[in-house]
Amino acid sequence: MEVRVLAGTGSRSRSLGLVGLGIVGSGLLVNIYLAIVARSLPAAEYAYFGAFWSLAQVAGFGMFLSVEQETARLLQTPGRPLGVLKAALLTAATMAVAQLAMVALGWPVLSRAFGGQTFTVVALGVLCLVSAGQFVVRGALIGMDRMGRHAAIMFLDAVLRVGLAALVATAVADPGSSAFAWTLVVAIALSHTPQLLSLLRRRTRAATEPDPAAGWWGPRQVWSAVAPLVLGSLCAQLLLNGPSVLVPVLAESELDATRAGQFLAVFTLTRIPLFLVVPLQTALLPMLTAILHSGDRATLHRVIRLLSLGLLVLAAAALALGWLAGPWLVELIFGVQYVLPGVHIALLATGVAAYIGLVLVTQVLVASVRHRLVGWSWLSGLAVAALVLALVPDLLLRAELAFLLGSTAGWLVSTALVLTERRERVLQGVA
Repeated sequence: MEVRVLAGTGSRSRSLGLVGLGIVGSGLLVNIYLAIVARSLPAAEYAYFGAFWSLAQVAGFGMFLSVEQETARLLQTPGRPLGVLKAALLTAATMAVAQLAMVALGWPVLSRAFGGQTFTVVALGVLCLVSAGQFVVRGALIGMDRMGRHAAIMFLDAVLRVGLAALVATAVADPGSSAFAWTLVVAIALSHTPQLLSLLRRRTRAATEPDPAAGWWGPRQVWSAVAPLVLGSLCAQLLLNGPSVLVPVLAESELDATRAGQFLAVFTLTRIPLFLVVPLQTALLPMLTAILHSGDRATLHRVIRLLSLGLLVLAAAALALGWLAGPWLVELIFGVQYVLPGVHIALLATGVAAYIGLVLVTQVLVASVRHRLVGWSWLSGLAVAALVLALVPDLLLRAELAFLLGSTAGWLVSTALVLTERRERVLQGVA
C-alpha cells in the first residue's frame, strides 16, 4: 500500500511538473506571438489589437476560469453525480450566449476600441463560443488527471498562435489588427476542438466513476457552484486588462493612438512574470490549506508577513529595473517605435508586483472557501482603479496609476481580511 501511495505521489509530481513546463513554455510563446504582431503593425494599429487581446482575456479567463476550476473539482470527487461534464459544457455554452448578447449591445463601443473594424468585433463574438469549450476541456483534463495531455494542448495552442501570426505577417502584404485577431480564435479552436469531441464521445475516461445513486447534475447545479467565483474572476481580469481596452477608447488623436500602442507593448512586457503565478498558486494552496486546518494562526500570520516582505522587495526591484532597463528591453523585443520613458515602465512593473501580491494573498481566502471575500478583494481594487481613471487627466498616466493603485488597494484589503478573520470562521469555511 505504501509503495502504491509513493508511486501515486511521484506520478502526481511529474504531472504537475509537466503542467508547469506547459505554462512556462506557452507563456514564452504567447509573448513571441505578441511581439510578431507588434512588429507587423504600426503602433496605433497595435493598440486596436491590444484592445481585442485584453477583452479576449476578460471573455475567456474572466468568465470561464471558474467553470474550469469547478469542472476539475467535481470530476475528481468520488461518487460524484452523473452528467457533470455535459452539465458543465451546457453551463459554459449558456454563459457564452449571454456574452454574445453583451457583444451585440456593446457593438458601437467595441467597434471604436477596435479602430472601426467590424471583423474584429465578429472575432470577439466567435471567441466567446470557442472559449466555452476551451475551459471545459482544460477543467475536464485536470479533473480526469490527464495532466500531460492538458500541458500538451496548452503548448499546441501557443505554437499555433505563433505559426498563424507568422503566416499572416509574411503572406499578407498589409495585415491589419483584424487578421491577427482571428489567428487567436483559430488557434484556440484547432487545439481544443478534437479533445472536446473525444470527451463528448467518452473516449477520454475519468479516473473516478460516478455514482448513479447520486442522481444527475444539470446546468443549474453547476452554475450554483460556479457563481460565487465569477465575480472575483471577472474583477481580476477587468483590473488587469481594462486599461489596455480603455486607453484606445480614450485616445482623441493619432498621437494618442500611437501612445496607446506603446502602452500596450510596455504592459505586455511588464506582465511576463504573471505567467509564473499560476504554478506558484498550485504550490501554495496545499500549504495554506494545511495551515488553516491546523488552526495555527501564528504560522498563517508569519506566512503573510513573509509574503508581504517578499512582494515589497519584488516591487522595489521592478521599479528600479523598469526605470533603468525598461526602454532598452522594449526596443529589443518590440522595436524602437514602442519605446516609452522609463517612468511609465516603472509604474506598470510596480503595478504587476502589487497584482501578484493580490493574487497570492487571495489564495488564502480560496483555501478557506471564503469565495465571497475573494470577490470583495478584487472589487475593492477595481473600484479604486475606476476612481483613478476618472480623476487623472493624462492618457497613459491615468491607466498606469489606476492599475498600480487598484492592485495595491486590493492587496491591502485582502491581507486585512485574512489577518482579521476569526479562527472559528476560517475553520468553518475549510470544514
